[in-house]
Amino acid sequence: MRLNFWNVILSLFYALLIVVSIGILSSQGRIFYTVPVRDLVLMALAIYRLIRLFTYDKITQFIRDWFVGAREGTLRHALGVLINCPWCTGLWFSWVIVTFYFSSVYSWPVILILSLASLASFFQVLSNWVGWNAERAKLEVQNLTH
Repeated sequence: MRLNFWNVILSLFYALLIVVSIGILSSQGRIFYTVPVRDLVLMALAIYRLIRLFTYDKITQFIRDWFVGAREGTLRHALGVLINCPWCTGLWFSWVIVTFYFSSVYSWPVILILSLASLASFFQVLSNWVGWNAERAKLEVQNLTH
């Protein structure tokens, strides 16, 4: 099994970020061990929205395009794989949101906005699905009557 140098470096960097973040937040007394379920749900929705924004949405396509054509085994290629992988970006954005949550009272407007955008996206997808199913059912009925 061949290890990609940059994947190992980025993984170690991620682990270091977590350890340093925990250390800084702990030294400032900002980490608490009971997070309300409401906050967890809002953070999860915010993380989901960031994953969707950076991994799939058209508005950030220009960022993903920076990494197209990168030679395999390079940092640029590793970052391209990272930003195109929803599970990978999910880990990084989880760190961002959780660190932001514990470090600043100003995180709430951002988390709330991202969470609401996430819910709005879900409602849009749901309404599209309902509309497409209704349209399909209508066409099936029309085909039966002709």
